[in-house]
Amino acid sequence: MRVIAGRAKGHRLLAPKGMETRPTTDKVREAIFSMLGTTLGGETVLDLFAGTGALGIEALSRGASSCVFIERREPACRAIRANLAHTKLASDARVLCAPVERVLPTLNEPFDLVFLDPPYAYAGLDGILKMLSGARAVGDDTTVVFEHSPRFVVGERYGRLILSRQKIYGDTAVAMYDVEGEEQG
Repeated sequence: MRVIAGRAKGHRLLAPKGMETRPTTDKVREAIFSMLGTTLGGETVLDLFAGTGALGIEALSRGASSCVFIERREPACRAIRANLAHTKLASDARVLCAPVERVLPTLNEPFDLVFLDPPYAYAGLDGILKMLSGARAVGDDTTVVFEHSPRFVVGERYGRLILSRQKIYGDTAVAMYDVEGEEQG
């Protein structure tokens, strides 16, 4: 697994040993950033259930100004920190090693881009999407990228989040959500 594009292009990324972490494949990451537009221009990023940090690191490499990584497992947090150091992107990042459900309500500023990549067996997928929808981390212009099993049927709407597109890549599906705009009246 490598950084695909940008200033850290080609750098290998580490993953913790074992089967608990399911890194986003290079193919799926490339597809996600193709949907977003290949380069970023100063966006702030939130990487939830960050795993190896591959999605957030790819965003930083492509021009995001900062990224907050949230991951509950210490071996994965160590891998994220090592990957940030190796890619020389650590100065633009913060790693919070705690459960997403505990940290998300404490974030007070909106992010431009949110990656949500929970374990496929995560029991509370609908709940975490609803929680994210109401969080202060989601502003009017936030885009949410939700990576999930194709067997999970995503909702068209979670609170203010409206499904804008969905693609399936083998055993991975990606759903993109935009925030519903203010109604004019």
